[in-house]
Amino acid sequence: MRPITRRAFLASSAAVAFAACTPGGSGSGSKQVVVAPQLAAEGNEPPVPTPASTLIPAPSPTPLPRGSEERVLLAGTPSETRLSIRHSGARGPATMVLGGVHGNEPGGWLAADEVASWEPTAGSLIVLPRANIQALNAFVRTFDEIADLNRMYPGDPDSVFLMERLAFEILQTCREFGVELLLDMHESWAFYAEYPPNSGTGALGQTITAGPGPQQDSFGQRIASIANPQVAQREQFIVREGTQFGRPTATAPSGQPQSLRGRSSLSAGGHVPGLTPILVEMGQTDQPLDRRVELHLITARAVLQLQGQI
Repeated sequence: MRPITRRAFLASSAAVAFAACTPGGSGSGSKQVVVAPQLAAEGNEPPVPTPASTLIPAPSPTPLPRGSEERVLLAGTPSETRLSIRHSGARGPATMVLGGVHGNEPGGWLAADEVASWEPTAGSLIVLPRANIQALNAFVRTFDEIADLNRMYPGDPDSVFLMERLAFEILQTCREFGVELLLDMHESWAFYAEYPPNSGTGALGQTITAGPGPQQDSFGQRIASIANPQVAQREQFIVREGTQFGRPTATAPSGQPQSLRGRSSLSAGGHVPGLTPILVEMGQTDQPLDRRVELHLITARAVLQLQGQI
């Protein structure tokens, strides 16, 4: 397979950083939440309007019996991966957490591994810790032959691209359980606050971005208000608006046109009524892996606290 990288030098540097990581320390202090005006699009696409159906939150479903289950997504393929589901037995929302969308962003998938063991006190917690298992095993962003999961929403069950099929299965899971909040854990090479605005996806470290959905206007800021008092000054989270989640059309390796609907997870609220997507990025530069995992867990706890699930 031919790997895809965010930028050639970023991928190689990230791999070196992963191999050389040492445990990081925590800091203290707080800052006022900063809200950036918009999410930089990679292809200068216009904002995509939010469907009206997503403006009305879905009602809390009848609670499912307390217990847990595991499912296999993309079963029988080289990309099959496990989905963890935990039901509290009490009425409450359903939250889904994604990790490992990109294989060279280990902080997200290691944190999601731990989140998968948490027991919600209300509603349901659904975790896909290692979404792109082939990329994780190779420690690359992804492969051309399977495509980039975070460019493939809302997915297609019949696609030649495994990640486009996985995107479909993820959103089907969200519909099945009435997921209200989708947390997607990522890493970026550089820190957003240390680079000029619109520097691209390689400089989104320490950001929280909310896509269109019922809770878009406030949820990112509420996460930051809980997380920022717990972290050092350099680690402070900047809240960004995710109304521009378009991606340029690409061409498949075979020469066939790639799906025109492919977008990031920030578009999920446009396909699942009542859902709000949140994408969190940790900076890899001069920030040890252990600390990045800890920061992801801080934001995940904040999400579940705000959802009334812990």
